[in-house]
Amino acid sequence: MKPETEPTPMPTRRRTLRRNRRTDALERRVAGGLGALAGGEAGDSARVVVACSGGADSLATLVAVSRTLGAQCVTAAHFDHRLRAASEVAGERALVREVAGLLGVGFVDGRAAREPGSRGEEAAREARYRWLARVCTSAGVEVCVTGHTLDDQAETVLLRLARGTSASGASGMSPKSGWPVSAPGSRSLRLVRPLLDVTRVDVEDYVDALGLPALGLVPAQDPSNASLEYARNRVRLRVVRELRQVNARAVEHLARFAEEQREDDEVLAAVARTWLDQHSRVVAGGVEVDRVALRRAARAVARRAVWLAGRRLGIALEASHIGAILNSAGRSGARVDLPLAYSETRATVLTLRERPSPPGAD
Repeated sequence: MKPETEPTPMPTRRRTLRRNRRTDALERRVAGGLGALAGGEAGDSARVVVACSGGADSLATLVAVSRTLGAQCVTAAHFDHRLRAASEVAGERALVREVAGLLGVGFVDGRAAREPGSRGEEAAREARYRWLARVCTSAGVEVCVTGHTLDDQAETVLLRLARGTSASGASGMSPKSGWPVSAPGSRSLRLVRPLLDVTRVDVEDYVDALGLPALGLVPAQDPSNASLEYARNRVRLRVVRELRQVNARAVEHLARFAEEQREDDEVLAAVARTWLDQHSRVVAGGVEVDRVALRRAARAVARRAVWLAGRRLGIALEASHIGAILNSAGRSGARVDLPLAYSETRATVLTLRERPSPPGAD
């Protein structure tokens, strides 16, 4: 990937963005979403990087966050996935740079390396977050803000349910979370999504109220968003459209479901952590769990306890792995092979162990 530039404040132009009751309304919601980041005296707010593609959602986020935290605390970051024509992306980058200049915030840009065979949605997403992690760590910033909206949340829930997910997955995106991909320095980084309860309609109203279009700063429209080649677009353009015919507030209801699911999951996760502390112990290269207690535990608690045991080994277990482990808990001498690990049962113990590296492996 191309090395990012250093955050450099852009010169402020004479043109200014409007402030009015319509802009204030969304900015109050963003301030609430930023939480403690927006607290303190002037100059004490946390520094953040705002991921900005040039679309309406990310531009609205950039403006609202800079007004909430102060321009000196914000850097706009634009990333080129190299999936579209260079001229299209250049226009979007110029737009983000110009809005950053109006706001007086820093600006950085970067682009993905061309990696044959790694050009799908997930690969593009991972490349973007790896680059954003580099931007944050090099600038000494621990928080990256994204413009995910309530509509994005609803689409995420539908995608996860369709592909098969647990209750945790059905909770969608969290307003604040750890870093979504593995990257150097990412353990200390956080993602914050202050627009997660704001609809795209609200965002468009905010952009209009700011006067961006009147200044010739029209948010970018990514042509690929109309392509049914991508799963999320199929959900947005077909599934969500049909659901709105069933109920005009379908998107809001899906997002509320995700929020309630997340609240429920947090309670169950806390119960599972307490249960695991009482019924397990760490051993050399593994975790031993009382399998009699595991069989007696409520299934919802047992699933989370096994997942947490895997996390203590640094392993992310999928739902199918957890189901196989729980099914094996009823008999002694059972073994379940897992990626990078395995579980085995004997007497009254179920042990989850790391798989030994083959001879000569790095």
